[in-house]
Amino acid sequence: MKSALVIAIAILGAAILVSAFDEKEAMVKFMEFAEACVGEVGAKDSDLQEIVKKQPASTYEGKCLRACVMKKVGVLGANGKLDVEAGHAKAKQYTGNDPSKIKIAMEIGETCAAISVSDDHCEAAETYGHCFKTEAEKHGLM
Repeated sequence: MKSALVIAIAILGAAILVSAFDEKEAMVKFMEFAEACVGEVGAKDSDLQEIVKKQPASTYEGKCLRACVMKKVGVLGANGKLDVEAGHAKAKQYTGNDPSKIKIAMEIGETCAAISVSDDHCEAAETYGHCFKTEAEKHGLM
């Protein structure tokens, strides 16, 4: 279950998954978005592998890959900032409305939405990703 939770945070920004969630389906959807984004942003397979391995992006294209995926999922708005309302909707969708999991998802999402990020969407996505990972660790999800 922990790996499903980490995938949710990485993909959706703050959606915490229930154990009934189909992790394989999530990875298929993630890979669809990511593969489409690879070509859009000029990323390489190594950039994609860094996301899969939950590593920081080592290239600017890798950061842009993350921004693209977050935009396709709908949690990064056109302004390059987290869309808290979309994050809340995703949290409800992927937690099965479990109140304790929604609470954690909301806390992570709101904490990360409140941080200062670059106006550069690629840099912002990387900063948000670091925040999600840090907050997930604080909540014992990683």
